[in-house]
Amino acid sequence: MEVLVEKYKRFVRDSCNGEVLFFGGFILYIFWKMIRTTMFPYSETVFQTCLILSVVLLAGKIFLFDSYTVKMFMAVAAMLACGLLIAMASGYLWPFIWVLMIAAAKDVPFGKILRVHLLIGAVVVGLAFCASLLGVIENLAYPATDGRGIRYSFGCIYTTDFAAHLFFMLLTAYYLYHKKMRWFHYIGTCVIAGVIYYYCNAKLDTICILLLAAVFGIYHIMRWQREREQIQTSDMEVGNMQLILFKRTKACLTLKKLLGRLAFISLSVISLAMYLLTSAYREENKFLEAVNLAISGRLMLGKKGLKQFGLSLFGKNVPMEGMGGSLKHTKPYFFIDCSYLFILLRYGILFLGIVCIAYGIICYKRREDTALMLTILLLAVSSAIDQHLLEEAYNPLGYALFAGMGEMSDRKAYIFGGGNQAGDLGKAYGFKEDGGKGERKKKKG
Repeated sequence: MEVLVEKYKRFVRDSCNGEVLFFGGFILYIFWKMIRTTMFPYSETVFQTCLILSVVLLAGKIFLFDSYTVKMFMAVAAMLACGLLIAMASGYLWPFIWVLMIAAAKDVPFGKILRVHLLIGAVVVGLAFCASLLGVIENLAYPATDGRGIRYSFGCIYTTDFAAHLFFMLLTAYYLYHKKMRWFHYIGTCVIAGVIYYYCNAKLDTICILLLAAVFGIYHIMRWQREREQIQTSDMEVGNMQLILFKRTKACLTLKKLLGRLAFISLSVISLAMYLLTSAYREENKFLEAVNLAISGRLMLGKKGLKQFGLSLFGKNVPMEGMGGSLKHTKPYFFIDCSYLFILLRYGILFLGIVCIAYGIICYKRREDTALMLTILLLAVSSAIDQHLLEEAYNPLGYALFAGMGEMSDRKAYIFGGGNQAGDLGKAYGFKEDGGKGERKKKKG
């Protein structure tokens, strides 16, 4: 017995074992969630078994390796309790699983989580794409409503699901490797957007991908200009180094601060705007009808959902019938593509508030990370036309709430540049200095 106790103590002392538990549950869950978005056959029994095993591994990581302050413990407990109340009220367990995975990511390096998620996505979507072209699985082909030929899903359950997978993989890759980006990466992204538009006719996802390339392209140019302007002169009397800030550098630093503020409020503002536009929608209103047509009828469908089901605190069962998974559909189409209204109707007002607050906290905690601020701004915009904000198979950014800074800390200059001099720039212009290399807190005892 004493031997087992000693082995247990050694096991929980090693924080790497906590990462093993997290990634075991994470990979198992994400893999099957992504498989469910493709035309690969799968067993529902196997999926439920993997889901239970994932929950056990993630809960084990939390109970054995994580330590919380009183405020953090109360926040996580409240979020989990809200998830359980939603499950009882609406029958949807996914909000509880989302909270559990985010909580289990505590102190796990955020960069490592993103790389694993990106790798799984590239493997699953890549295999589905190749298998659909080879005829191993069905490549669903839908006639375009605007008469532009055929829309292909390339192994996914619908054309927009394939486009959304590519958007989120590009979004993750841009955030992870934005400092290594070159001009041909931006050109390649535009080519991918063109291919998606031509073969999938996913207009809004195409716009999001082009916006991604444009925003990060501008960010790349501004960092390059700041590096050119960074000039140091020596003080002949005291031998200190003085930093000269030019207009473009000051503009970059001001923009950095603005981006942090915009990202902080982006989800809340856009979710409120979508709700107000949807609730006010009338077909006879020319402006709202133009907006509705521009976003492929999302205002009309959202208004139908609000009238039919109404709002609730903890959500309710809202049946939806999409076009994915088959070419034959006997039921009338009804699907809420806007993430904000999707969460509002199915999971309730309280959980939508929790999601907005969670991303606001991420932006506040990591406000020095300009690339992440850009990424969350793009996520907020895309969530207005896609329902994937809470879907772990697509969006991995929520893990930043509790994940560690570890492997992303080599980017000491979150502002427009590189090296330690970025911190000096921030100080010189009134910005707080980044804390530097983050260290994971080890559990005592």
